Amino acid sequence: MTARSSTARNEILQLVILLVVDAVFYFVLIPQGVTDPESFGIDQGLPPSFAPRLVAVLAALLMLTRLVRVLRNNDLALASSVTDEDDDLSSGIPYRGIGGMIVALFFSIILVPIVGFHIGGALLLCAMLLIMGERRWTHLILFPLVVSTAVWLLFGQLLSIRLPTGWLF
Repeated sequence: MTARSSTARNEILQLVILLVVDAVFYFVLIPQGVTDPESFGIDQGLPPSFAPRLVAVLAALLMLTRLVRVLRNNDLALASSVTDEDDDLSSGIPYRGIGGMIVALFFSIILVPIVGFHIGGALLLCAMLLIMGERRWTHLILFPLVVSTAVWLLFGQLLSIRLPTGWLF
């Protein structure tokens, strides 16, 4: 079996695991953690569970799209140059990268109540970019800034959904 097919197999495994995690988030965590008022109608705006459900659906769609592309053509699997030598996908699951992302998520869970969603999200995105190997400072600053601004415009201004604020900001 070639390295590419092994890489494709590992990427498929990772996508399936992430889809299961996304389904648990959508069907278990959101209903238990986000309570919509009983008589909440669309004329009163969007329910509190709208934003997390939207994120879960969009993430699932992206992962399903990627899964279909990899299943159709194994050559589309991630190239080993995307990861560093220690995390070559052809040799198995990249534990260091996944572990780093888990640490970044916990960092975000602790950071958001302190500095708020926008700053915490930007710092989380910056940390995840670093973990994934991005070293250009322009990208490390520009991408989190653009994403945070887009989230603020979409949810805060367009959809009027209040995102968590921290006790510092």
